[in-house]
Amino acid sequence: MIDSKTIAWIGGSLLAFFLFVFVYVIQVKIQKWNKEKISPFPLEGFLSISSYVSSLIGLTIMFTGVLETYTFSPFKSLIASLTLAITTGIPMWGVVKGLLREVQSGELKEIVPGKF
Repeated sequence: MIDSKTIAWIGGSLLAFFLFVFVYVIQVKIQKWNKEKISPFPLEGFLSISSYVSSLIGLTIMFTGVLETYTFSPFKSLIASLTLAITTGIPMWGVVKGLLREVQSGELKEIVPGKF
């Protein structure tokens, strides 16, 4: 049987790797928009969706391992982790799409600390 800390480390590693892939895909889309005026949409390409969903799977695995470390049952840990991943993952997808809409329309504003 795999130790729950090992499960958490594997999930965290998957999360970090696939988030780096997702951020790279977004970065390439923004660079193509800046250089060649190629629209950053559709965001729903194979690589962007698969890396994003894989990062949510990594998040689920990581939190399952963490909750098992704190002596929660594996089934309840999985359900709680899956709920957490879905409830944070869906709104974040919307935030990324909103960011790309702002980039495409040229309405992206600089964030200056202390000024609202």
